[in-house]
Amino acid sequence: MPKNHKESYYSNYSPLDVLALAIRVYDKQGFIRSGEGYVDINHEEGTQTVINDNKTEVTNLLVTNLRPEDDELQLAKEIMDKFNGKFMLKKLTGGLTSFEQNVAKAFSEEINKFSVSIISSIPHMNQVDKKRQAVTDRLESVRFDSEYFGDNRVRYDIEVEVIDVKFIQSSGVYMITTLYNNKDIIKFWWRDQPDISDIIDGKVIKIRGTVNKHENSKYSKAKETMLNRVKIINAS
Repeated sequence: MPKNHKESYYSNYSPLDVLALAIRVYDKQGFIRSGEGYVDINHEEGTQTVINDNKTEVTNLLVTNLRPEDDELQLAKEIMDKFNGKFMLKKLTGGLTSFEQNVAKAFSEEINKFSVSIISSIPHMNQVDKKRQAVTDRLESVRFDSEYFGDNRVRYDIEVEVIDVKFIQSSGVYMITTLYNNKDIIKFWWRDQPDISDIIDGKVIKIRGTVNKHENSKYSKAKETMLNRVKIINAS
């Protein structure tokens, strides 16, 4: 196969086409980062299935000259328009991150190997963005009602609703955002193993924790209580 065999197919596709096919791949297998494909072994049947990362799966669709469906193109346009609007606003108010600059470039230029890699991650990025917006809206809805919980250095057993589990890559810990009594914002760090993000996200959980501090958050613009030494007693 000539070295540029795959690349020669790029000219048949627009960024919108590639995003539409990336949506198809994401709907099929979720998001697998570049280089993190794997082999699924079925010991009972004695079979092996190669599960490619999303970039590779999208590239394979391009190579076979597969065309996106109309509904995939419509959704791709909605996602592209949404992010282009966000990028334009960020340019005016504070500038884009390097990744956002790459996304904007991938949306506006001819398709190449790098832009396929970028666009293949957009359906996942869109889901993350929707989740972030839902969290923002929920916090905004309680901004004027949230009150400080408990007394400093006192330990409590309480039930809270987990509305956000955010991994902080730089420090390798999770910031857990919860609501107590459907209105009071309570946060805590989770440093212990195992990874609990999928177990507690969106759930009502019972925790035991010590009030560490009360603050008026510059992010939520609401009263927030920070707990430490938190133990998860039960997740329903």
